[in-house]
Amino acid sequence: MATLRSDIIIPEVFTPYVIEQTTQRDAFLASGVVQPLAELNAAEGGDFINVPFWKANLSGDFEVLSDSSSLTPGKITADKQVGVILHRGRAFEARDLAALAAGADPMAAIGAKIADYVANQRQKDLLSCLGGVFGSVNTTSASAAFFDLTIDGGSGDTPSVLTPRHVAEARALLGDQGDKLTAMCVHSKVYYDLVERKAIDYIYDNTGAADTAASQGSTANAFGSVAVPTFMGLRVIVSDDVQTVGSGANTEYATYFFTAGAVASGEQMAMQTETDRDILAKSDAMSIDLHYCYHPVGAKWAVTTANPTRTQLETVANWSKVYELKNLGIVRATNLSNMD
Repeated sequence: MATLRSDIIIPEVFTPYVIEQTTQRDAFLASGVVQPLAELNAAEGGDFINVPFWKANLSGDFEVLSDSSSLTPGKITADKQVGVILHRGRAFEARDLAALAAGADPMAAIGAKIADYVANQRQKDLLSCLGGVFGSVNTTSASAAFFDLTIDGGSGDTPSVLTPRHVAEARALLGDQGDKLTAMCVHSKVYYDLVERKAIDYIYDNTGAADTAASQGSTANAFGSVAVPTFMGLRVIVSDDVQTVGSGANTEYATYFFTAGAVASGEQMAMQTETDRDILAKSDAMSIDLHYCYHPVGAKWAVTTANPTRTQLETVANWSKVYELKNLGIVRATNLSNMD
């Protein structure tokens, strides 16, 4: 049987396919937590992106008018967010002998799995950024950029299993902006603890099904033919890449609460795919590279370190806060799980 176009990786066809599939698999993007921000698209080059802004609120109270004195002029001040570009890449190779031994094409298998791989790797970078602005799960440093938006995350605090009270506390920390929380991210152990306690509700979005609960309005077909888990009205994202500390029944898990657009994304260059054939080694290889930015809105990459590793992204000293507290859109709780 002849080799068909569908059996090989053609970069100009494959790359858009992988980008589309990666987007569909990105739970943070699908939930609205991550939203593209045009100012973070550093197409002109560079390792950092500056996003200047005016301070949210004017200062000072009304003055009492008098015919013997003048008003004292106030001013508005500016600051800037700073995002850092992440340059990432990966290569995969398969030899002809491996394909013959397996009786199947390894490169085809790689091609089928690459979108999930890219989505997962980007998610890990995002969570590393969150780890940096909040610090360690159970000993959050007071110097962490978003320290004031943590629940039971400090040294000496006693975490508990996730309850409705945590959602209420998260909303309270954001004050009159608390009702803007729309999603949360939990470890699978925390999620299945909620499932066991029958605390999870589901939005069904099955087109044409009798039990469709999202067949009309703005949520119609928003999530595909799936049941979307929610807790206290917040869409639940499940990831085993969230930070944990400890082991067994003493394991403490990070739980994140988000407003829509709490994390901004930008792209310096769209994902590139290249392929190569080594005729001497009788092997095929493909590589991908991505150049993008994930940025917790209201934070600032406070050091000159370019293209940081995940360890550097998770370093508290590398981040600072530039927005007022209530204008930040992320709260973190520390929880236990009865599944341990």
